[in-house]
Amino acid sequence: SLRGRKLFDVLQHHPSSPLNSSRFRLPCPPYHTPEYWDRLFKDMSSDDVFEWGDFDLQNGLMEFRYEKLLHHVDGANQIDEQQGNDVQTSTFAECMGISQLPTPEEAIERYEEHQTNKERNESILLLGCGNSKVGEQILMNSFIGPVLQIDICSKVMQLMTQRYKKYLTEAASKRMEFIIDDAKGLTALSPDSVGGGVLDKGLIDVLHCSAGMLSTDNGGFMGASYDDDKSPIRQVVDSVHRVLQPSRPFLFFSRSEPDYVLRRTLGTVHLDSKKGVRRKWSEIQVLKLVDLDVLLYRFVKADNIVTRGSRQKNMRRK
Repeated sequence: SLRGRKLFDVLQHHPSSPLNSSRFRLPCPPYHTPEYWDRLFKDMSSDDVFEWGDFDLQNGLMEFRYEKLLHHVDGANQIDEQQGNDVQTSTFAECMGISQLPTPEEAIERYEEHQTNKERNESILLLGCGNSKVGEQILMNSFIGPVLQIDICSKVMQLMTQRYKKYLTEAASKRMEFIIDDAKGLTALSPDSVGGGVLDKGLIDVLHCSAGMLSTDNGGFMGASYDDDKSPIRQVVDSVHRVLQPSRPFLFFSRSEPDYVLRRTLGTVHLDSKKGVRRKWSEIQVLKLVDLDVLLYRFVKADNIVTRGSRQKNMRRK
């Protein structure tokens, strides 16, 4: 629950907490290691399903009620933290900004048109897909796709290919693909190749739980620094940014509050509106999904990435 996670984060990140000493640590599986996932899926079958958060596209995400907790748009003077807002309604299609057609058959026809004309790309990348049914549900609900499902565990990829033969070898139009890859690198994908969006249903959250305490800028606390580009979570976010097309969204879920998650994912420099020239994301939203007791984080890739070095170079030219 959100309340239980808040207690977890307070205990894990408070500098004076005894749970951060070398003698006491909060119990947490080593989610960041491939060996953990290999052991987890070792004895599972292709029929087994585990959904992080106990929800999926069909049960909670197709249409959902939310409260807006935070919204920051590039160029704004400050991050707009909003509390106590009225409950509003949105959909997965609206949040991702992708087309949902009336029937799966029409979605297949539209996909084939896109493949022929190369005019549009609505591919959806699922990070750390495990044995979730979300990928199939995307196609069943008449989204165009294709759906690219990535996981570091070869065993679960084998199970998923067995489960979804009808979308792979038995399909005239192949709109589903399984890729063994590390989300920290996404080396199997080319830059700007994902034109629909990226969805992570639990990877960043479990990495956050197993990453230990956030440190201050001067390294005063144990754990990764706010601006540690080599931390696993920052590597995941940077890899997602690389493969996304400009103006496309990255959605992920967590039960940890923005104060912790945004520092894990973006670092302090990206939260400072005065240093906006270094921001890679044009929009940052945090929504509380009231019926699922979870937070939805939505980052939109900026159209034009302007670094400080290139800005100074352009100024010298003028």
